[in-house]
Amino acid sequence: MNEYTSHPYEEYIPENATKLILGTIPPYRFCIRQGLHADDVDFYYGSRDNSFWELVSSAVHRKLHYENTQEAIDERKRLLNFMHMGIVDIIAGCTRQDGKADDASLFNIEHRDLKTFLSKYPQIDTLIYTSKNLVPMVNHFADKGYHERWDSKKKNGFVQINGKTYRVYILYSPSPNALRGVEEVTRKTQYIEFFGMK
Repeated sequence: MNEYTSHPYEEYIPENATKLILGTIPPYRFCIRQGLHADDVDFYYGSRDNSFWELVSSAVHRKLHYENTQEAIDERKRLLNFMHMGIVDIIAGCTRQDGKADDASLFNIEHRDLKTFLSKYPQIDTLIYTSKNLVPMVNHFADKGYHERWDSKKKNGFVQINGKTYRVYILYSPSPNALRGVEEVTRKTQYIEFFGMK
């Protein structure tokens, strides 16, 4: 069954945030607000199958709980405050092929207006993509329609939006399907190198 679902969360951006984590959209059960597991967290990257918070918390040596509680949500918000980072997904809504969670199964995509959104937070100077699939989505809003000075080995470069140049980093996707092809030490090292930065 193909069903249009809307994104369940507003952005979370602390006042001190200078970096913005960009994703796509949570799995189906989060969007329809039904069927969350006891060890899901009702927040960005809260699926028990997703490794994002495990990788980030390990990189900064902060312990997090993995449970469907308000305290688990608040822990992640405090961690973002500590790291001076905000988080938001670029997809406002979409239709999913058979309720699948992977980005390749999304269509009829409605984007959040990234230009208007970023103008609200002028202190942000760095964008962190949690998937390479964000590149074409952000290109849609880029002043030149593409990313610049791209280093495919280091997975970083720049993008200009609203006349402002943002540094861009792409992380290994924390989804279970994407991580199958990446050695554990490789992905941990990348998250440590980025999130461990001062």
